Amino acid sequence: MSIEYDPFSTEAMRDPHPIYRELRAEGCPHFVEKRRAWALTLYDHLRTASLKNEWLDFTPGQTPSQLMLGEKGPHTFMTMNAPENRKWRGILEPFYAAGAVERELPRIRSLIESEFDQLRGRETFDVYRDFANRVMCLNAGYNLGIDRETAIVARDLIDRMILNRVPGQEGASTPDSQQAAGELGGILHQHVQRMRADPAAGGPQGIALRDAEVDGIRLTDEDLLAYLFSLLVVGSETTPMAVAGTLYYLAQHPEQKAMVLADHSLLPKAFRETCRYDQPTNMLARRAAKDFELGGAQVKAGDNLLFLYASANRDESRFEKAENFDINRENKGDMSFGIGAHFCLGAALAQAAAQIMLKSMLHAMEDYEVVEEECERAFGEHLNGYIRMVIRPRWK
Repeated sequence: MSIEYDPFSTEAMRDPHPIYRELRAEGCPHFVEKRRAWALTLYDHLRTASLKNEWLDFTPGQTPSQLMLGEKGPHTFMTMNAPENRKWRGILEPFYAAGAVERELPRIRSLIESEFDQLRGRETFDVYRDFANRVMCLNAGYNLGIDRETAIVARDLIDRMILNRVPGQEGASTPDSQQAAGELGGILHQHVQRMRADPAAGGPQGIALRDAEVDGIRLTDEDLLAYLFSLLVVGSETTPMAVAGTLYYLAQHPEQKAMVLADHSLLPKAFRETCRYDQPTNMLARRAAKDFELGGAQVKAGDNLLFLYASANRDESRFEKAENFDINRENKGDMSFGIGAHFCLGAALAQAAAQIMLKSMLHAMEDYEVVEEECERAFGEHLNGYIRMVIRPRWK
């Protein structure tokens, strides 16, 4: 009997993993007729497709809502095909290379320490909202020349646009999300005007984008606004979810938690296992640029493609006991940061910042417990993870 799967169903948006297990058991891409979409759930299929640029059209958008519901998304290198993708992505790549991230660590460490100092001694705090999300949104703001207060307001508006989903809702667009989008657009438009008027305004990455010229083309105000929005979103969303998730899943596995509390050098492995086990980017969307065959599926040009990273990261054919959280596994080749030409630009930054945030918290605590009744997961088809994760520390 064919499995009924719709990425916009309440069941799938609440917890897709039981469905993903059934889909993987089919052994081939699953066709969602209602959406004219192929769901790629197996590791090998997702890896193969990701490395075939000629198969893929990135221009319709990145999210399922953009691809299948026609919602407008920002036009950046993230929604470009090669070679344009490589050229425009190349403007920002120097900021995210391992060496560049290493040079930024003193500033990032200072930011993390400053934000965490405000939480010390509190009976409880929300790892996502009070700390990790705040750190990453302020870091993104710095890179774009956006001041602290404005960056925090912008992140709150982004949350209203993306995270305030309800059962039965298809797509991200609601009256409240549209209002938030309008407010955010106004803020970013003003910032673009400041960047145009003042050569020193815009932060290191914003200035690089403003002044960039590729094949004789420079970014318009609308283009620049799209980049500001995209970098604020991707720079402060998934990493905080994984940081919160790391402490959550360690608390669910006391033996592993005890290991990490005794040896903080295990934190990078714990973070990476959290990314695999509870992949923050549940899925990204592509469109087939040509006919091709994959795992027995005859994909036609124009068909939608759902790259289910959260499913691939729990593929038993790739990861032994994949449904278990285990910080001791090797995790070679996990899909947590994607693969291929659209591999996550901020992977090195995410892992470095996460490690510092986690060490800052555990260095200050003898132990902690999760306040389950005050935890909340993202509800939607695009993102996985905790957007409220409250802990009760036992401070040193």
